[in-house]
Amino acid sequence: MERINLLVLSDNLDLRIEVKNLVNDEVFAISGYSEFTPEGRTKIINKFPEVVLCAVRGEVSESVFEFVQDLLTAVRGTIVILVNDSISVELVNKAAQYGIRKVLPIDGIDGADFSESILTVYRLEQQRILDTNEGKKVRCKALGFFGGKGGTGKTTVAIGVAAQLAKAGKRVMLLDLDLQFGDVTMALDIERKNSIVDLVQDRGGITIENINGFAVEHSTGISVLCAPQSSELAEFVTVKHIEKIIDIMRPYYEYIIIDLPASFNDTTVTALENCEEIYLVYNNEMLSLNNAKVCYCILDQLHQREKIRFILNKYEKGLVKPGDFEDMFQTKLFSIIPADYAAATASINKGVAVTASGLKSAIAKGIADAANKIIENHTGIVPIETTAKKKKLLSFRK
Repeated sequence: MERINLLVLSDNLDLRIEVKNLVNDEVFAISGYSEFTPEGRTKIINKFPEVVLCAVRGEVSESVFEFVQDLLTAVRGTIVILVNDSISVELVNKAAQYGIRKVLPIDGIDGADFSESILTVYRLEQQRILDTNEGKKVRCKALGFFGGKGGTGKTTVAIGVAAQLAKAGKRVMLLDLDLQFGDVTMALDIERKNSIVDLVQDRGGITIENINGFAVEHSTGISVLCAPQSSELAEFVTVKHIEKIIDIMRPYYEYIIIDLPASFNDTTVTALENCEEIYLVYNNEMLSLNNAKVCYCILDQLHQREKIRFILNKYEKGLVKPGDFEDMFQTKLFSIIPADYAAATASINKGVAVTASGLKSAIAKGIADAANKIIENHTGIVPIETTAKKKKLLSFRK
C-alpha cells in the first residue's frame, strides 16, 4: 500500500526543513509545501493531502486559524495538525475549536515519536470516516517520465502507461512538456490544431474548460495536451503556467502523465517538483548508467529523491545488468521492459500506443505490467490482468 500523503504548510523555509527531517519517509510521502496564501490554498485543495502539517514558530495568529478553518471547509477528509514551539492549554483548546486534530511540538521531540503521533491521529480519523460512512475523494497522481539522455524510449513508455491506465478505466491526461522537440503528436498520430501555447495565450485564461478545449481526445481514451509545433514558441510557456495547469487539472483527472525533455530547465524542474512520482527511464548500457547517476544527484539536490522510480527500458542481456542499477542507487528497479524494436517501431509508424492493440509483444506486456503496478501501489487493488498472470505463473511453477 502507498505511503500517507502529507503536505507541509508554513511561511518559514527553515521550519519546513525541520518538519521534513522529523517525518518518517517510509510511512509518509511529502507531496509538497505551501504557504498561507490564496495560491497555497488552491495548491492544497488540488493535491488532496491526507495530512497537512501547519508549522508556525512563535504566536499563532488569528489569520492562521482562519486559513485552516477555510481550508477544512473546502477539503473533506484532510487532517490538519499544528506544529508549534510554544504549546499551551489555551493553544490546544483554540486549535480544537478551528478543527485542528492535534498540536505537536517542533522542539524536543524525536522523529519516531513525531511520526507515530501523526500516524495515530490519521488512523483514528480513518476509523471515524468508516464509522460515519463518509466518502473520500480520489487523489490525482502527477507522474513525470524523465531521463537526461535521449533515445531511451521515454516517450514510448509514457504513452504506453497512459493508454494502459485509460484502459483500466482511469481518467488520464497526457501532457507533452518537451516544448521544443515534443513528438507525442507523431507517436499517437494526432492532428495538432492547438497546443499548450494556445492555452496559455488564450484570453479566457487557464481554466479546466480551456484545458479540455485545447486538449485532444485520443482513441485510447486519454486526453492529450500537445507541445507547440515550432520550437521557438516554447518561450511563451513559463514555470507559473506549468504549475497552474497541473494544479487546475488535479480535481478532474486521476493521472497526469508528463512526458519531459531529456534536459533540466526551469519548466522541467517545476514539473518535477509538482509530480508525486518521477520515473527515470534508462537502458542497460554504460552511457545510460552514467547519465542516470548524474540525474539522480541533481534530483537529490532538488530534494526530489524520494519520488524517483527507475524503469529499465529496452532491456537486453549485456555488460550492464539490472543489479548494477540497483547496487548503484540502493533501490529496486520499478520495472524492466524487454527490448522489442520491431513492435516499438511499428507502434510509432502506425501512430498507436504499444499497449493499445493488445499485449502480444514483449514491450507491450512490460509497459502494461508497469502501469498495473502503478495502479496497485496507489490503490491497493491488483488489476485483473495482473492477478490472472500471477495465478498462471504459480500454476506453471507447480
